[in-house]
Amino acid sequence: MNDQQLLLHLQLTVVTEKLPLFTTVLQSGIEIMTPAGSGLGQFLSLLPGFTAEYLSNTVQTIFHNGTAVDDLTTLLCGERPVLALSAAMPGLAGAIFRKDSFHKALRSETKNEQPITPATRPLTVTLKLFNVIAQERGKELFAMGVCLPAAVLSSFFIKRPALLQEILQIQLDGKGIDIVAMQQLLSSPAKIHLKIFDTMAIPNG
Repeated sequence: MNDQQLLLHLQLTVVTEKLPLFTTVLQSGIEIMTPAGSGLGQFLSLLPGFTAEYLSNTVQTIFHNGTAVDDLTTLLCGERPVLALSAAMPGLAGAIFRKDSFHKALRSETKNEQPITPATRPLTVTLKLFNVIAQERGKELFAMGVCLPAAVLSSFFIKRPALLQEILQIQLDGKGIDIVAMQQLLSSPAKIHLKIFDTMAIPNG
């Protein structure tokens, strides 16, 4: 994706008890800029709620560019790194990919390859959050604002049309719009800076 493409600011206010359902969009990945040379732990610690304790106790499975990672000092690498986080997953597969697992020797690929030449410019990381991590951290991330392609949000609502009925207010760049206008917006090749609030946390102004 072209990082220079049009960025639109979209803010949704949703029914309070339905906000956790919107956190599912975080599975598809949000885009976050980070300085060159950032380690996984350094990158994650800058996000709301991702304390050292949370990373140690709740984040049990980490994939960096498709490879399970145990060491949070591992450098983010690749043209557009993809980082996926999950809480403990059930079964043998969950045990194999869990951080520092006794079963990690069963992984087909476990080495975290570092780039031959360290990145010299900021990276755009695609961060994917699953299960309880998306649910617990989603509200804070939505309040901060997350960046994602319009097509991702469009697909999210196409698969979950009932959630459109839980949206109480929509603002585009500070101006109110309706659901039809939002759907037309999401069919464009734009990038969306998305904020979602519930009725208990409507921002001032």
